[in-house]
Amino acid sequence: MTNSNLKKANVLLSTTYFPPIEYFVEIISHDKAIIDIHETYPKQTWRNRCNIFSANGNISLTIPVEKPFGNQTKTMQIKISKHAAWQKNHWRSIESAYRNSPYFLYYMDLVEHLIMESDSDFLYKKNDKILKSILNETGIKTEIEFTHDFVVDNSEYADYRFSISPKAKDKKGKKEIVFETYYQVFADKYGFLPNLSILDLLFNLGPESIQYLEKMKS
Repeated sequence: MTNSNLKKANVLLSTTYFPPIEYFVEIISHDKAIIDIHETYPKQTWRNRCNIFSANGNISLTIPVEKPFGNQTKTMQIKISKHAAWQKNHWRSIESAYRNSPYFLYYMDLVEHLIMESDSDFLYKKNDKILKSILNETGIKTEIEFTHDFVVDNSEYADYRFSISPKAKDKKGKKEIVFETYYQVFADKYGFLPNLSILDLLFNLGPESIQYLEKMKS
């Protein structure tokens, strides 16, 4: 296999909490997605947060985390804080935002379970469970694996570890995806909001989510 083919086949991503739609566009566009968990953990990214569409517009839900080794903590070492009732708050916010969406009843039990279960102290493991559950629900077959070390030579990958980000400055150089509109509960008040958490797509499009993601592929 040539290097050019490898670049098309494999995508390098960060771990992410209920990832934004563009994250799934990249996953469905590649044969394999490699999640880098050996990076030094950066602040204010999708690794521990997601954006949803509420009655108050676009809001962020953030998992409180602990860094055992301070600013040198690797992503695989990041722990979920047990000192805040974030799980109940996240679920209440999601329920309030999407209870009138077409597929809320269809996915509510799964999403609540993914948020509320506490089977691991580590952020990347929770995110992995969420990602694989959503891939299973949507029917996306892309292979997922973790890195064994921090990837320095990224020449064999489409590398979006840092450019799929809530910060505009991090997105420089990444091709912008023009998202087609779909039904959103509060669009009549705020207009269409693109590239929210995959939760927005699931609750509003349900089983048609995979077709939407396929259409957004470059």
